[in-house]
Amino acid sequence: MSEIILPTNSNIYITFRRLAEEHQMVFLAGLPGAGKSLLIQQLVLLAQQAGRTVDLLQWDLARAPFETVVLLQKYPEIDGVTHPAIRKAVGLWARTGVHHWHTHQQNSNRLLIGETPLIGNRLIELVQAADDVIEAGLRSAQTLFVVPVPSADVRRHIEVAREKSIANPQHKNESDDAPPNVLHAIWQEVARLGQQLQPIQKSDFSEKSDFSAYDPEVYTAVFQHLLQHRHHHILPINTLLKPSGSVYDLHLSGTKLAATPDEVTQIMKQIETEFTGDALETAVANWYKL
Repeated sequence: MSEIILPTNSNIYITFRRLAEEHQMVFLAGLPGAGKSLLIQQLVLLAQQAGRTVDLLQWDLARAPFETVVLLQKYPEIDGVTHPAIRKAVGLWARTGVHHWHTHQQNSNRLLIGETPLIGNRLIELVQAADDVIEAGLRSAQTLFVVPVPSADVRRHIEVAREKSIANPQHKNESDDAPPNVLHAIWQEVARLGQQLQPIQKSDFSEKSDFSAYDPEVYTAVFQHLLQHRHHHILPINTLLKPSGSVYDLHLSGTKLAATPDEVTQIMKQIETEFTGDALETAVANWYKL
């Protein structure tokens, strides 16, 4: 059974305790291998301990209703990467799903916790400024995007632990986690974006010539760029946290947000109508242009 493992005097515990008690929507943004799953588990436990009912929005769970046999035949996964059409569709649905939740729960004791990778158009729509009904809720001071930034040493330990958990999973979800080689490939996408952002980001970027290895400063600057339209908090992770069991061992008091079959049909029709020719590929390739 999962339990709270955060040291009560740690910056993580103090921050999460406040979020669990005071906020309405909290989204953990960042790459695989940053410890988001464990931190989500801990935040859920703290919130439920504080008497909140917790609902969950996660990339993998939100993607699942769109990965039907019919849609995967039309929009197949290639080399383990979700098709751009499905990535865009999940993001568009997410804004609708969050709006529906916010409309019905904003005055309740419920807390929405989300996992938003952002990189590569994975729920990036939640941080893009748009003229729609949920924008005010996403910009609210009661909504916070938290970016856990592990130190280089913590990141190395997470990669080792990830390799072990994939080889010997304690939970069915662990075997589907991104392996270390995929973590490295995704980091390369962040590094390339960091290079593109040099003129508008931190001046010390120009002094960095090697973006091949994980760099917490580059990571931080990239996500600060992505979250420029949202209240956000950078959370340094300098201590290795060791869960007592699987990070996916979670007894949720609320619900997991996911699209209904009718919503999937509607969103896919929208995608096919709005994005013709190369427009979809271009939109997804330019996901970071906010």
